[in-house]
Amino acid sequence: MSKSKGSNKKWLIGGGVIVVAIIVIASLNLGDNLVYFYTPGEAVAKAADLGGQNIKVGGMVVPGTMKWKADTLDLAFTLTDTKGHDITVSHKGTPPDMFKEGSGVVVEGRLEDAGRHMVSRNLLVKHSEEYKPTGDHSTMDKELLERSLFKGQQEGK
Repeated sequence: MSKSKGSNKKWLIGGGVIVVAIIVIASLNLGDNLVYFYTPGEAVAKAADLGGQNIKVGGMVVPGTMKWKADTLDLAFTLTDTKGHDITVSHKGTPPDMFKEGSGVVVEGRLEDAGRHMVSRNLLVKHSEEYKPTGDHSTMDKELLERSLFKGQQEGK
């Protein structure tokens, strides 16, 4: 009987080691794949710590600030969190099809100039989960931005 107790103990220890190894590996890989982004206000406030790092900043493209040069593929615009925090963004390359003024976007790149400017390497467009009838969309829908783009961050506050 003592032989089966020892055998069970070995299986339990071996299983425990495997479970701990899986948890450690999963948590290390999960950190790299989380889709977290800073708001423009958070990015400006943490600019000294984030300088030189590739980060994601999410906000709304301010209407009237987009400048697109198709011949050189240069795109510039201002990103806002609608709370008075703005970051100018420069991007090289063709913007996504759904990219437009007044829409939500997550910009991946590096902060410069104390967080007032961002050099983008990737643009991720956030589309609304809600239907909006056709018509004039020249003004930003701040309520939609709060509910959609910053949804996860507002619930935690």
